[in-house]
Amino acid sequence: MPQRDELFRKFGPLIAEGLVLITKDEINLLRDLHGLAERTNDQIMTTLKNKLETLPLYDWMNVEP
Repeated sequence: MPQRDELFRKFGPLIAEGLVLITKDEINLLRDLHGLAERTNDQIMTTLKNKLETLPLYDWMNVEP
């Protein structure tokens, strides 16, 4: 199993995108079992963007470089 530091150094922000896409795939499996249409990548990313825009920034995100 890769070490945490190695994994994050190698993949960085791709980890977050990968988790979103894996979650979408799993949701779509459940939706299929219930006869519902699959969610698209665009739907998932739009929903994620909308949710993130409602969250307060961390203090360190407000610091000017």
